[in-house]
Amino acid sequence: MAPTTTLRVPVDLRDEIARLAEERGTSMLEVVADAIHRLTRDQWWAGVHHALDQMAPDEVDDYRAESAPLDGAAADGLDAG
Repeated sequence: MAPTTTLRVPVDLRDEIARLAEERGTSMLEVVADAIHRLTRDQWWAGVHHALDQMAPDEVDDYRAESAPLDGAAADGLDAG
C-alpha cells in the first residue's frame, strides 16, 4: 500500500466529495483522484490551445497539413467494444 497523508479540507467540501462518491459508487479517494486527473488533462489541453493560438498562419497551415492523416484515427474502431 502506498504511503498516505491527511489533507484538511472545509467540511462542506468533504461533504461534496462524499456525496459524489456515493452517487458514483466509489470512494472519496477515487473522486479526488479523478478530479486531479481531469484538472491535469484540462490544463494540458489549455496549454495546447494556447500554443496553437500563438502560431503564425503559415504554421497553422503546416500543422493542419501534417495532422490531417490522423483526423480519422479516432474513428478506426479500435476502441469499440
